[in-house]
Amino acid sequence: MATTSDWARVIGTTIVNHLREEELTTFRRFKVFSALEGSGNVIMNQGGRGFDWEVRYRNTPVVGNTGENPRTFARQNLWKKAELNYRGYVTTDSIFKREMLENRGREALINVAAKMATRLQESMEQHLASEVYVNGYSTGNENRFHGIESFMGQLVEGGNAKGINPATGAIENMAASMPFAAPGATYAGINTGLGYYGGSQLDGAWPDGKADPEYDFYSPVLVNWSSNYWTNNAGLTPSAAWGQNCVSATREGIHQCKRNDTRESAIDMVVLDRKLYIGYLNSLDSKERAIVTRENGLRSYGFSDVFEQDGVEITTEYALPSNTGYGISIGNMELRCMEGTLMVPEGPFYNEELQSYRYAVSVLANLKFKSPRNFFKLFNYA
Repeated sequence: MATTSDWARVIGTTIVNHLREEELTTFRRFKVFSALEGSGNVIMNQGGRGFDWEVRYRNTPVVGNTGENPRTFARQNLWKKAELNYRGYVTTDSIFKREMLENRGREALINVAAKMATRLQESMEQHLASEVYVNGYSTGNENRFHGIESFMGQLVEGGNAKGINPATGAIENMAASMPFAAPGATYAGINTGLGYYGGSQLDGAWPDGKADPEYDFYSPVLVNWSSNYWTNNAGLTPSAAWGQNCVSATREGIHQCKRNDTRESAIDMVVLDRKLYIGYLNSLDSKERAIVTRENGLRSYGFSDVFEQDGVEITTEYALPSNTGYGISIGNMELRCMEGTLMVPEGPFYNEELQSYRYAVSVLANLKFKSPRNFFKLFNYA
């Protein structure tokens, strides 16, 4: 650890190395990062101006044939290309040579120089925890990660937010009777809207029933937890309260995201804002609250504020927007970093003209969500 008694040339020419040694601690401080690192979904040393991946959105047509009918051959394009760029963050600080000399010995209430690199690391860690949830397409967010909100937008037409009529499956103006909002965003260049690239709902009201693959291949499930549908459907007094609806609304999101029926598409955790998390706990009795069966989940990383519903961990993080929760499929996420560590320390560099030492910590990376259809959002849409 550098100290204020180090000779000026040592401070100016020798980097403090402890940031690299703390890299795993960076991931393990926060739940989504912990799960990504534990699943091997943090990828370092990535090159290129950005990255892209192919999304298969439809199947080849299948027709009946008796074994004697002529067959028709045509080329089939089954893929859409998703593309994202790398984004970054930086935090900096500096200390004048005179300040460094003044801030030593018994006169130093806070050892500013010795802890400068550590403070930069802590500031970056706290900031990155919230970036998992941001909308990278919002105005002013051009340099921020494409977080989960980047594809959770609700369809708006003619100034009206849209939902899904549970009786007919039609996309209509949002109402309190609707359990699901209609998705409508563009993520990595591909639209999330239902039927945007063709196909149709074959039976039932989406996301129930069956649909052509291309109808909802990129559509997240937007659960309206304040809908009176949940209590009406259970034969209870209609209610828009989270405490009344939380179990039913969360269960719907968990199981509707299993439309692919594959292991990697399953929801691993539901993350709630603190108010919703406390409200959920208040709706459960002590026996239900203690049910935890997973041995390799968030508790294995040292987190204790976790309980389970339907085999999925329910937890909270401070960075979530209010009245909001997300169902997250870690198998469908990656954190792609351009350098060998997530956070790269730089300095201290001595500026002769300004007579100051400068420090920086930077990040060049981005999140990748393979397909929004494997994620859901809980929100009071109406």
